[in-house]
Amino acid sequence: MKYGDIKIEALKLMFVNMGDDITIDKLETYEQDDTYNAYLVNMPGSINRCFSALESKGVLPSKSKTLTALEGVASGAFIRFDLPSIIDNYCDIDRVVSETADGEYCGDCDYQIEGDTLVLERFDDEDITYTVLYRPTIPRVELLTDNEWEVPIPENIVALIPYFVKGDLYRDDEPNEASEARNWFESGIEEILLRKTNKVSRIKTVYSQTE
Repeated sequence: MKYGDIKIEALKLMFVNMGDDITIDKLETYEQDDTYNAYLVNMPGSINRCFSALESKGVLPSKSKTLTALEGVASGAFIRFDLPSIIDNYCDIDRVVSETADGEYCGDCDYQIEGDTLVLERFDDEDITYTVLYRPTIPRVELLTDNEWEVPIPENIVALIPYFVKGDLYRDDEPNEASEARNWFESGIEEILLRKTNKVSRIKTVYSQTE
């Protein structure tokens, strides 16, 4: 979904358009219209607050980064990885996957966290491979962000953002509708999280290398 589509859908949910068919290509015109301007001018901040909520709830799909020993700092029996410095869009860790040269695969191996630093047992790249699964950050919007920008979030999640915006911006005008919209947002998030937690959270499989 495009950034401008979120704005349009939020306006429709707030019934600001009074039945008119509003479209993303006319957003610049709506920004000059007193009917829409009061809401549109406050949407970037509201959408950014929603992005923060999505990050903190851990609802975004995990991304992966394979680590190399050269990216870490070895100390004694351990090696430390400053995750924000080697992963541009790092928000929080999900789990760590390991795979050995002998074919042993662990989908949720042991690790320690020191702040944003991942601590693993010291390893050689030739013997074992570690891949960190992490939850990403969402780029924030600004006043001049292009309305055609494709928001890098799955459709089932981004479709909930207009409900958050309505609940956020409608609190003074229509508190009951604002509360209902926020409930729709929260219930949608809970449903997505429930599906995630129903998946197997710990996997360990050994593949035999013998003929």
